[in-house]
Amino acid sequence: MNREYALGVAAVVVAVAALTTLALSGAIAAPETETGASVERGHASLQEVTIAADEVSGETVTLEVDTFLEHRGDPVENVTVVHRVTDTDTGLVTATAEQPIGRLAGENETAVPATIGVPRAGQHRIETFVLVDGTRRESTTHRVSGLESLTPAYADTGLEFHRFGDDGSLAGVPAIEYSVKSTNGETATLEVTSYLTNAGDGETDSLEVELKARQAGSNIVADAERVSVSNVDPGETATPTAELEVPDEYRYNLDAILWLDGTIVATDRAGADLRPNSTAGDSPDSELETGDFDEEPSIEQTDDSSSDGMADAGGADDGGGTDGAEDSADGTPGFGSLAAALALGATVAPLFARTRDHN
Repeated sequence: MNREYALGVAAVVVAVAALTTLALSGAIAAPETETGASVERGHASLQEVTIAADEVSGETVTLEVDTFLEHRGDPVENVTVVHRVTDTDTGLVTATAEQPIGRLAGENETAVPATIGVPRAGQHRIETFVLVDGTRRESTTHRVSGLESLTPAYADTGLEFHRFGDDGSLAGVPAIEYSVKSTNGETATLEVTSYLTNAGDGETDSLEVELKARQAGSNIVADAERVSVSNVDPGETATPTAELEVPDEYRYNLDAILWLDGTIVATDRAGADLRPNSTAGDSPDSELETGDFDEEPSIEQTDDSSSDGMADAGGADDGGGTDGAEDSADGTPGFGSLAAALALGATVAPLFARTRDHN
């Protein structure tokens, strides 16, 4: 009995000693208080990133990137949002934007705006990181392409050359028309009108349209004139007109060039054919050609006429009246006369042979 009691006391002493050692070494830790550094009560989560184009120039686009963060729990210190732009073709980082936020507190959503300049050409990958105390906590990625289709600020206007539609009776009609106002045998005065429609939302101003008559064969500008176009309301169409004096009996390209503060913003072209022998069906891109129009019909009849001509030559006595028709039919001068001579020789030769045998 004393032995068992002694063993029990010894076991209790060992257990107490072990618990004391663990407590001193920190293996069993008391619950931390609210000031404990290892407990993170607050959290900033990334909810959404929106991207919009702001300023557009000839080579770059300024993007507005808004990051929406949701905060929960206790305040979070030293929060930073970083945007990184990478060219998807080369893999090179083209731009970086860092936006410090500092402290987030309260149960709410915070919008963090930033701007990034990227090239208009190519495709871009935009990565957004949320850092807390310099450590990345959350991230998201967006791809942006087609920025070259955006209109630069220097060319931003609602005025454009009118399009009459892709179907209907006016399909394909250019926005430039002309009429011959007068001629004097050497020059012609053309009245050239262009149709410009304001497809924007505001009134247009400070624009000019330049009208040119360019000789189609030599590409030489025969005459040009600028006309001011101003105060065109949304949805309205303006018809600036100019008179151009050009040498008569030539074919021209009528070019209309729309200018805004010294910058070309739109162009259009139509044709003007002043040649006396031209027809409505002539191609505007073909040059004037001349030739012997009697040769083509005779060539087309070669197959039928040549066979008929050979039959007549072999079985008819009137070779003089058909030689000219055969010559023109096969298109080779003298070919019909030679065939007739050979046929006549083939007919007469047996007669000479019989006469010689008889004698």
